[in-house]
Amino acid sequence: MTIQSAPRRDTEEGLRVLKGRKLRKPSVAPWMIMVLIAVVAFLGLSFARTSLDRSAFDLAELTRSIDEQTALNEQLRLEVARLENPAHIAPLAHEMGLVIPEDTNQLLVNLDAPSPVVAENGGDGASQ
Repeated sequence: MTIQSAPRRDTEEGLRVLKGRKLRKPSVAPWMIMVLIAVVAFLGLSFARTSLDRSAFDLAELTRSIDEQTALNEQLRLEVARLENPAHIAPLAHEMGLVIPEDTNQLLVNLDAPSPVVAENGGDGASQ
């Protein structure tokens, strides 16, 4: 027994086969553009992060330097206060022969009176 093909029906006469376009390979260009954009974005973010880290290190170094200078400034203020102390100055002045005067005179200056005019030496005013 052999199988026989089914007879063709007349109802299929209205159907026809259309030839489609030739299948082409999918384009790689859009994927390459996307990969290129991703690589550029990654490198840009890496560069930005590196710049921010460098700035953070610079900021930390500046902060440390400010702290050191603040401590040095405080030490210098203490040294100035110690050197300006009259108890420190009095023995040094006594060694140099300075003494406190016995009698004192007060000078009164009248600021409302005109100041004296000093005459100049030469006719042209040039110093010789």
